[in-house]
Amino acid sequence: MMVWALMLELVSLISISAVAPKSTADPINWRARRILNWSDFKGSPVQTAPNAALTSTSILINYRYDDESLQFHLNCVFYPHKSWTKVNTNHILAHEQGHFDISQLFTRRLYKELNAYRFRATTVDKDIQAIYQRITNEQAAYQNLYDRETNYSRDAAAQESWIKRIEKELEETKTYANYPEK
Repeated sequence: MMVWALMLELVSLISISAVAPKSTADPINWRARRILNWSDFKGSPVQTAPNAALTSTSILINYRYDDESLQFHLNCVFYPHKSWTKVNTNHILAHEQGHFDISQLFTRRLYKELNAYRFRATTVDKDIQAIYQRITNEQAAYQNLYDRETNYSRDAAAQESWIKRIEKELEETKTYANYPEK
């Protein structure tokens, strides 16, 4: 039986990595719509960074298979020790929550894709990695769009519109919220 683990790390500045984060201490699981608060942001702010806060999230996938079937587990997590803030306002916190929620949306999309996957033992590794890469590339583009259209939370009307959009998409994808966790 083969076992693989993949991870995408996404921060509000959109830094992508396929290796384990430097600090995974006490990750917060999105599972039950974990609402963030400023005490969750335990990282040291980068004073030279132009952003007011940074949110570090990951979509984690572990999978295994044999000659006949694929089993997988997913997690959407927030890393407190890699997330930080310089400004503690409700407005900015709502924007950062949006990044975490977007990660959950794409975790659900990954679950949908993996459920639809037609298992092929000879190509399963390549297939799963391609699905994962496509979904995480879409997620990165969506996170960038969110920051661009809200001007990193500075455009209040756009920020409110995006919060409604994310809420609507969470509702529309609730069928895929019960993905198997590790």
